[in-house]
Amino acid sequence: MAEEPPAPFTPAGEEAAARAVLSSPTWAFVFGAAGAEETSKVANRRAWDSVFLEHRLPSDVSRRSSGSVVFGVASEAPIAVAPMGIPAQVWPHGDLEIAAACAEAGIPVAVSTMASARIEDIAKSGARCAFQLYWLRDAALRRQLVARAEDAGCVALLITVDAPVRRGSERERLVGYRPGVDVEPVMAGSAEIDPSLSWPDIEELIASTRLPVYVKGILSPEGAQRAQAAGAAGVVVSNHGGRQLECALPTAFALPRVNRALHATDRGFDVVVDSGITTGTDVVRALALGASSVLIGRQVLYGLARGGMQGVLSVLRRITAEFAQTLMMTGCATPAEAANLHPHVLDA
Repeated sequence: MAEEPPAPFTPAGEEAAARAVLSSPTWAFVFGAAGAEETSKVANRRAWDSVFLEHRLPSDVSRRSSGSVVFGVASEAPIAVAPMGIPAQVWPHGDLEIAAACAEAGIPVAVSTMASARIEDIAKSGARCAFQLYWLRDAALRRQLVARAEDAGCVALLITVDAPVRRGSERERLVGYRPGVDVEPVMAGSAEIDPSLSWPDIEELIASTRLPVYVKGILSPEGAQRAQAAGAAGVVVSNHGGRQLECALPTAFALPRVNRALHATDRGFDVVVDSGITTGTDVVRALALGASSVLIGRQVLYGLARGGMQGVLSVLRRITAEFAQTLMMTGCATPAEAANLHPHVLDA
C-alpha cells in the first residue's frame, strides 16, 4: 500500500495541494476574490508581511502557554476558524469535518448561515461553535436561525455587515461557477441577503438574543465605536478575505486604527481580525497590533480539500505550532504578553 504523502508545512504548499485536487469551478470559489486583479486579497497578504516586531529577549520563556479565550470560551490558541459557505463543495460533509478537526485541536469554529450542514449537527462534533448570521430578507428565517443557534449551544453570534450582496469573483464568472447548484446551503436555501441592514437593526438583534454579538466586517474606527455603543461584545475587523470590495483596506492596516479608537485598555470588548492570515507569525502580529484573536479562513479550506478532517487538523496544528514558536522568539510567554510588543509597519 502506498504511503500517504506528508502534509504540506507551508501556506503555499497547502494551497498547491488543494489546487491539485479541486475542480476548476470549486477552485474559483475557494481561491477567488473581487476584481480582475484581486487587489484587496493580494494586499491583505502583503500588509501582514509588512508588519515587523521588536523582540523582548532575553526573557524567561521556559514556562509558557498558548491558551487564550475566543468568543468568550477557552481555546488552545487565540485562533478560531472563520465562517465559510458550503464547505461540502470541497469535501463531503465538509462542515462536519472542519468541526471535528476543531474539536480535536481545541479551537472554536464559526458556522456560516450558508453552511452545508445544520448547526445542530455541527454542534454535536464537540467543537465550541459560534454562528455567523447574514441579514436575510426573510425576517422569520433570520429569527429562526438565531433561535436554532441558541438552542444548539452556540457561544456567540456574528452578524456580517460587509456583504449587502454577494459579489462573486471574476474567476467564478470565467468558469461559469454558480453557488448552490451542486451543494445548497441547508439552513438558508436560496434566501437572499437584505441590503437594508443598518445600525438600528443591529441594536435590535443585540437586544433580542441571549448570545454575545460580534459585528463582523468592520474596517473603520467609527464603525467599531458604533458597534461598542450598540452593546456588541466585540467586532471582527475584516474585509471578507478580499471577496467583496476589491479596494477594501487591508485588515493589518485597519486593525491598529480600530484598536486605538476603542482604547485598548477596555478588555471587555473583543477585537477579532481575519483576512489574509495564514501563519502563526501572523497571529502574533495581529495580537501586537491590538487583536484579541484571529479567524483563519481559506487555509482551512485548503486543508479540507487535501484530506478532510485530517487535512484541516494539519493546518490548525501547523499554525498553532508556529504561533507558540513565534511567541517564544519574541520573548513572550503568553498571548497576553504579545500585546506589549512594538509593531512596525513598513511600506507594503
